[in-house]
Amino acid sequence: MDHQEAVILHQYNYRNSSLIINFFLSDYGKISAVAKGIKGKSLGKCQQNHPALFQPFQRLAVSLAGKSDLLYLKNIELSQQYSEINGKLQGKSLYCAYYINELLLRLLPSHTDCREIFNLYELILNSLVCCTETPVQGDQSLLHYEAPLRLFELKLLEFLGYGLNLLHEIQSGVDILADQQYYYIMQAGPSKNKTVTEKQLLINGSTLINLANGNLHDKKTLQQSKQLLKLALAGHLGDKPLKSRELFKQLYSVVK
Repeated sequence: MDHQEAVILHQYNYRNSSLIINFFLSDYGKISAVAKGIKGKSLGKCQQNHPALFQPFQRLAVSLAGKSDLLYLKNIELSQQYSEINGKLQGKSLYCAYYINELLLRLLPSHTDCREIFNLYELILNSLVCCTETPVQGDQSLLHYEAPLRLFELKLLEFLGYGLNLLHEIQSGVDILADQQYYYIMQAGPSKNKTVTEKQLLINGSTLINLANGNLHDKKTLQQSKQLLKLALAGHLGDKPLKSRELFKQLYSVVK
């Protein structure tokens, strides 16, 4: 794997002088690699010493080798499409970006073409940078930060093959009506009838239609979409809580 477009999702220490890095590669999805002997030493000449290397969110070009599930890093440099992202993400935007990284770390497949999600990831990060650069207050702040997250969650579920039925009632197959309420049954879809055994959420028809159309511009739609997508993701994330969600809750008293 030479000259692959990548970003770093997470890294941790390995032995005395190395790191294990979880990369997100456009053409291969989530790939883990050892960066040997880099702690406390110069990485070499030219771009190898750039401060953006080994930081999350930056667009990189990496070369990896090996035959096991854990590869090793041959070379890392800034992508030709590099733009400073990490330093521009601050406050809520930064924690939202870490939340997206943690979702990908938990759910992204390996050795799979993920260009669609890779490109969306970059768009969402740029949206979060805009949130930092043009702060707003009140309800508009909710729209500012959460709309990109809901869009990313929805598209990630679709990419993974777990897309949500948002437009048709499951018993009759008829179109969802904006002025009606539905019981959204996980892994099935919206129903006019409440069940006693399935996990479900009461939700407005207008929310389902807005979410399907990417129209996340009102508070009610965002609140209900957040509940729906949190339940949908929970079925695939398992019981282990997301660290970024807990941290955001502690800092801002808002559960992401």
